[in-house]
Amino acid sequence: MRLEDATLALEPRSVGAAIDLAILFYRRHWAKLLTLSVLFGGGPVAFAGFRATRGDGWIWAVVLFFFGSAFLGAAVVAGAGHHVFGEEFTLRNTLRHLGRRAWSLVLWLPLARVILGALGAMCWGLLWVPVAARCGFLSEVLVLEQLRGMRVGKRLEEILKSTHLEACGRYLAIASFAFLVSTVLFLFLDVSSQILFGVPIFLAKVSWAVAYEDVMNLLSYDPLLVVALASTWWLVYPLARLAWFFCYLDARIRREGWDVEIAFRVEARRIA
Repeated sequence: MRLEDATLALEPRSVGAAIDLAILFYRRHWAKLLTLSVLFGGGPVAFAGFRATRGDGWIWAVVLFFFGSAFLGAAVVAGAGHHVFGEEFTLRNTLRHLGRRAWSLVLWLPLARVILGALGAMCWGLLWVPVAARCGFLSEVLVLEQLRGMRVGKRLEEILKSTHLEACGRYLAIASFAFLVSTVLFLFLDVSSQILFGVPIFLAKVSWAVAYEDVMNLLSYDPLLVVALASTWWLVYPLARLAWFFCYLDARIRREGWDVEIAFRVEARRIA
């Protein structure tokens, strides 16, 4: 990457500013990001919808999203990360960068999700956020910094040294934002389907007197609900991942003075 050709101002940012920047980036490149969501999430969503006919739709939707979103996140990092530093954001460039690091991604990303899931199941999920924040920049380290082996773990620890608690707060903020956006999008799809096509997805099907039983039955056996719900996760995830990527830039700027280094490179190039 040519750091001296950065296409946006590299400076310290709050988590709110990172989310704002992610929204702007998503709005500008929405077609490519939606294509990535369909490319990585279309198969899992369709399979979860099929499994809903067998009675375990929501389980497959959650499991496939949990593991598959890691690769979608790596694609977002590959495309947005290289674009930030002067390379055009195209699907071809994104997939090319992913292909170069394919073996590392296949090895590290599922392993990180297994560890995250195992620790998340322990202690009633109390370890989820600290571990997720610690491993959160794995795609950046693998795709952008192109590290291998034991250097990956050391680099992850180095980036968040003395700022891990702040990173946990940022992770929670971004996760909460993504949850709210996906919920609003799902309800919008539900109401629009009911009004425009007369096809209810969720609210009109639930008997609130026995809401828990109805909801669990729908999540297990209703393909339309499973597909609609899972689709909102895959569509919103790139937005959350972009916000977390900009937090990675912020972490490097605060710890390593990255913006100062790049400014010196730009000035040296101008003088030369």
